[in-house]
Amino acid sequence: MALFTGAFVLIVMLFIEYLIPNINTIIKIIVVGLSAMIGGLIGNKFFSNRQ
Repeated sequence: MALFTGAFVLIVMLFIEYLIPNINTIIKIIVVGLSAMIGGLIGNKFFSNRQ
């Protein structure tokens, strides 16, 4: 799940950097934080830990 979240954040960050190269640092941090939360939710849904 953590690997999926990291890959999701990386893809989102690269996509944002490509679309908007001169973005503010605060906005970039907010976008990366939101993508980490969304990636965590998606990763938890796909790779749930069932015991």
